[in-house]
Amino acid sequence: MIRRIVKLLLLCLLSWALQAQNAGLTGAWLQRGIKWVSPPAELQLNQRSAEAAVLFFGAKNEFTMVYANVVRGPNSEGLSQGDGRVVYLGTWRADGVRWVVEYRIVSRTVSKAGETLPGPLERASVQLRNGSLLFEKMRFQRDRQLDNELRAIYDGETARLAAH
Repeated sequence: MIRRIVKLLLLCLLSWALQAQNAGLTGAWLQRGIKWVSPPAELQLNQRSAEAAVLFFGAKNEFTMVYANVVRGPNSEGLSQGDGRVVYLGTWRADGVRWVVEYRIVSRTVSKAGETLPGPLERASVQLRNGSLLFEKMRFQRDRQLDNELRAIYDGETARLAAH
């Protein structure tokens, strides 16, 4: 009986540790080391923009990757609505000390000749080191300002795909 209780407690602790680790992954992550560009001074815009990859890990194992222009102002940040973007959707799961994502391209603003969407399934691993996320030879930092927008992109693309 005591062994069963100890096993149950250990299982609960392991489950809690994995949930805590996964909670550290969820949300939007902005690519690090990107080149921010300011608009011409005569436009008098207090913002900068950069081409970047943005990742989103949903609490229910949803995964989104978007390549787009990110616009950063003094009090806001979001994806440019007037520029092109590439969207990938998929899922993620814990796999020991790393996570595995499976995803495929689902939309592209400017189509590529011969490309069929949705594209083939891809797989990659993700690691969290010193507060940075490592994915596909890129580093990412947590960016809460993009959470809602990336969640909306996931939901919108999922609904669009389901309608077809």
